[in-house]
Amino acid sequence: MVVHRPPDSRLLTNLIAHEKEYTKPFVSLFPLSHAALASLSAYSAASPSENPYSSDAGSAAQVLAAIVDVLAGADDALQRYLHVAEKWREQLASLKELEDDIGSILRDREIL
Repeated sequence: MVVHRPPDSRLLTNLIAHEKEYTKPFVSLFPLSHAALASLSAYSAASPSENPYSSDAGSAAQVLAAIVDVLAGADDALQRYLHVAEKWREQLASLKELEDDIGSILRDREIL
C-alpha cells in the first residue's frame, strides 16, 4: 500500500542538483572531443591512400576515415543526449516552481 505524503521540495531540489552535477563533465568534454576528432581527421587525410601490404584490406586513410565517421556520430549522439538531459533539468525546475506555488496556496488556505 502506497502512503500519500505531501511533496517535499528538498527531494526535487536534490534531484535537480544531482542532474546538474551529472551533466557538467559532458559540457567540459565536448571541446576536447572536437579537438581530438579534428586531429584524427587531419591524420586520416594525411595517411597513405593505398595499403602496400594487402590488396584486400582497406587503406589506412579509408580505415581512419571510417573511424572518424563513427566517432563523429558518437559525439553527435552524446551532444543530443546532453541537450535532452538539460531539457529534463529545465522541466524539473519548472515542476519545482509549480510545487512551490501549490505549497504556498495550501499554506494560505490553511491560514484562512
